[in-house]
Amino acid sequence: MSSDRRPLIHQGAGQHRHAGPRTAGVDPRGPVFISYRQSDGARLANQTAWSLRAVGVPVWHDESDLLPGDTEHRLRQALRSGLSGAALLVTPEIESSHAVQAVELPLLLELDRNPAFTFSLLSALERVPGKLDYAAPDRLLGQPPGTLKRLKHQSILTAPDRAAAAREQCERRIRAISEDIRAAGELIAIDVQTRLAPASAPIVADLVLRLRPPLVNERRPNRLGLEDLALSLEALPDLVAVSGAKRARFQGGAHLSVAYALGAALPTTAIGTVEVLDTAGQTWTLSGNAPVPEGLPCLLDVDPISSTTAGTGPVLAYLDLLPVPSDSAVQTVMQRDGEPFAAAYRIHSNRHGNLDPGEAAALTGEASQILRALAERHRTREVHLLLRCPWAIALLVGRTLNTLRVRLYEWEDGPDDEGNAAEPRYLPSLAVRSGAGGGAIEQVLLPARPTK
Repeated sequence: MSSDRRPLIHQGAGQHRHAGPRTAGVDPRGPVFISYRQSDGARLANQTAWSLRAVGVPVWHDESDLLPGDTEHRLRQALRSGLSGAALLVTPEIESSHAVQAVELPLLLELDRNPAFTFSLLSALERVPGKLDYAAPDRLLGQPPGTLKRLKHQSILTAPDRAAAAREQCERRIRAISEDIRAAGELIAIDVQTRLAPASAPIVADLVLRLRPPLVNERRPNRLGLEDLALSLEALPDLVAVSGAKRARFQGGAHLSVAYALGAALPTTAIGTVEVLDTAGQTWTLSGNAPVPEGLPCLLDVDPISSTTAGTGPVLAYLDLLPVPSDSAVQTVMQRDGEPFAAAYRIHSNRHGNLDPGEAAALTGEASQILRALAERHRTREVHLLLRCPWAIALLVGRTLNTLRVRLYEWEDGPDDEGNAAEPRYLPSLAVRSGAGGGAIEQVLLPARPTK
């Protein structure tokens, strides 16, 4: 990064799952350093950082990882702290950056001599529309011709461009730590967080997936974060395959529509076992296909919500598995103008108290069978799904519904679009269909906040 002010790096930005190989300042589990010119590159740097985080790569970005201190000293400290790679963002005004030219680039070129280091050159400079100017980085940064031209140049001008560059960084990361993953019992650990801003606390995981946190006073996901995820999620099954893992373990926490989408990206046909570690340290597991319950439901009941539905159209299903019922917000979906529902149902536990993580597979199997049966009954493949359950169940159910197109909703009790107090309601979030080309997320549905 290039600016006149440099904060001190937080400790713990690139913590290890295992004490893997670290040579010549390169740590395969370390963060990716973002080098850029502040004056015309700050927006692109921020977008690139979130693209990397959305695919599971931890980032060293001055905006989140530095505290006040001597600029050049702290920069060198960060560059020698154990990075896995770097992204050099080349913009027109980078030629005026002393920090990039005199401090960052020499050390990055030194690190690049190590084949374990992944050095991405991301350019916003085109000779003609659609064609990058490959000579510009050397010219602007005062390097001998060919120094930077030899690197792979990638465009950074569009969100798909940034997602593609992030995916390449992540694939290199996974290949570098694949021996760790095999040594851990062929288990890939994926840490997820969609509600909190990235922190520098130690993260014990192979992929560290972060989305932009909700806006102030809101519970819903950040729409820009969902858009980042929609572009990155297609890579997840390939990354798991590259790792050689036979099992995946999720930890952390996520909005329920995001949890469902993560599960849909890793259906039972893609990987045999998925575990979800909750905040209480309990593990929810689905191995292989979800078990099909025989005879009468043993864990879940189904009740119609309304008798005023249209008889045709998608099915509305409310999967309510928390101990205390809460139905009021569901009516906001029923009353909203738009496509009518063929029918609406509440699916709930027939037991008192919290769910048993040991019954995760049975709960998942029964819930998915009920949802498929309801869709079949009404001759539709589209289900509008409201989730009120542990995020582990949302993720595991997402693995099992690859025959359905599911529109997911998120609960919100914050202000309306005008900033006025509003009743709790469910808002459309994502359209998800597992097993289709282009990734599990078909569309981001969450309403955008109006521009003031």
